Amino acid sequence: MSSTNLTLDQRDISFAIRDWLQIGRLKNYKKYAEFDQTTLEMIVEEGISFAIEVVSPTRAESDRNGCRIENGRVKVSECLHKPYQRAYELGWASTSNSQEYGGMGAPATIGLIVSEAINGANLGLGMFFGLTSGAAKLIETYGSEMLKGKYISKMYKGQYTGTMCLSEPHAGSDVGAGITSAERLGDGVYKIKGTKCWISSGDSDLGENVIHTVLARVKGAPNGTKGLSLFVVPYFRVNDDGSLGEWNDVTVASIENKMGIHSSPTAVLNFGDNNDCMGWILGSEGQGITAMFQMMNTARIYTGLIGLSMGGAAYENAKTYAHERIQGTNISKIRDLSQQSVAIIEHPAVRLNLINMKSRVEAMRALIYYTAFQFDLERIAETSDEKENRQNMIDLLTPMCKGWCTEVGLEVVQTGLQVMGGVGYTKDFPLEQLYRDARISTIYEGTTDIQALDLIGRKILRNDGALFQILMKHFSELITEKKDHEEMGHLICIFEGYCESLFETSMSTQKILNERGMEAIALYATPFLMFISSVTAGWLLLQQAVIASETLSKIRSKEGLEDLDDSDFILKNENAIFYSNKLKTTRYFLEAVIPQYHALLEGGKKQNFDALEITF
Repeated sequence: MSSTNLTLDQRDISFAIRDWLQIGRLKNYKKYAEFDQTTLEMIVEEGISFAIEVVSPTRAESDRNGCRIENGRVKVSECLHKPYQRAYELGWASTSNSQEYGGMGAPATIGLIVSEAINGANLGLGMFFGLTSGAAKLIETYGSEMLKGKYISKMYKGQYTGTMCLSEPHAGSDVGAGITSAERLGDGVYKIKGTKCWISSGDSDLGENVIHTVLARVKGAPNGTKGLSLFVVPYFRVNDDGSLGEWNDVTVASIENKMGIHSSPTAVLNFGDNNDCMGWILGSEGQGITAMFQMMNTARIYTGLIGLSMGGAAYENAKTYAHERIQGTNISKIRDLSQQSVAIIEHPAVRLNLINMKSRVEAMRALIYYTAFQFDLERIAETSDEKENRQNMIDLLTPMCKGWCTEVGLEVVQTGLQVMGGVGYTKDFPLEQLYRDARISTIYEGTTDIQALDLIGRKILRNDGALFQILMKHFSELITEKKDHEEMGHLICIFEGYCESLFETSMSTQKILNERGMEAIALYATPFLMFISSVTAGWLLLQQAVIASETLSKIRSKEGLEDLDDSDFILKNENAIFYSNKLKTTRYFLEAVIPQYHALLEGGKKQNFDALEITF
């Protein structure tokens, strides 16, 4: 029963992009004119097949082999080289990258779905693709024509890999404390000196060059984030004719011995040990943190995607195991010694664990796909107001995707381990590695607590709560439109109660802020993030459930099955199983999952601030 390869819920993915988001409508705009619904679904299907057939078999081997430093450079597991090359040859590593520089140019939502599959198959390899694309897009947005010509195409083709270099030994989450320096040499060229740590995919032998995007402070610039600038710092300098030049004084000092993601090296990098490291500025001086936030915000969405990828893979593995593992008799017949043992999926506790996993995975998928789709809609927006509205949603949803999905994804993997019992704890099954790989996702790209502070401080409280009011307006529109829905009305009523609780919490926030200060708000920021994110995911699942309910009615009518009861009807139509399950997972999420996150706010509601006053 050992399961090593990836499986995904392709039916739910297809439903999300065809029935719910209706992503094929993007073809009506020039930017995506060549991507009709059929083409988009084919890309998704083939991308998932690539992940399952080519990438997934490398998962365990690359984890066991890990990475090593040899002659000053990082060597990754040999099994990664061919999948890496094939991913670029077939376009799966650059699905939504610009066609101008060799990418496929598909919508961001489609690129994210392909990444979901690749990350679930082997997160370490997927990280190389994501970081390289992110660094290249920074150059595409802020770089000079010279930098664009030298680097982007080669990065989108996998000849060069890319990184994001923010953290320093003394400056992790506090990026503004960085002391890596940049000295002007003229014509946009600077001499770089300093150390960066925790650099994901920091070096490798997959490409012929590594292009680092490095935050550094130009000499004389002010302290804090306002004084930071962003630079392109290649491992090897690149000549004007595109050939590799001399070494650029970038040293791989070490790679971390980590809990998980062993197939991807997390490096400590020294820049300018010999005072000969050159960097080329992106944008202008002092624009570094603004520019880097472009990559960071995208990276936060893709870090949230780790929760979905790992959680989705864990659910599929646990479900398969539960069908195959025979142990114990049906609980209602436990005293009958003549009864045969049954698959553990027949046991109520296992079924409860599985619906907990399934409902959370579908909720994560809804939240992340919807957020990615806002990127696509923002790119085709025809008015400045529409563009601003889409960007506002992206800004509001990004900390939810990163903070909530990583925490929930970890919960799902942990539940999967419980379903599988002792074997899930062994390396014979993927769950053990999925848990190790997923664990970092709640920490890097800004911890869950930092995401919560961003959500409260920058998104909820700012501008008199304008973004919060926009979200609540969306919630209200669904309630008004569907409160009398024959099948969904009950759930809409429950959802309305959560919205009222959110509103009451937001109203009390200002009072607490005035009476106790920001420390009291920060104390319960993370529970608030978990609750509002779950309600937002519930809003999206309700949209899907309405579609599922109405589709079931159409199937009944079309096939003349109105007189059959629900169980017989579902047995006679394969599609009906999916739509019926969608209603069940949505109902379970609204009635049983959201209350768990709501309960996290109880301390805040009772204004218990003992954590601020206790002596540790």
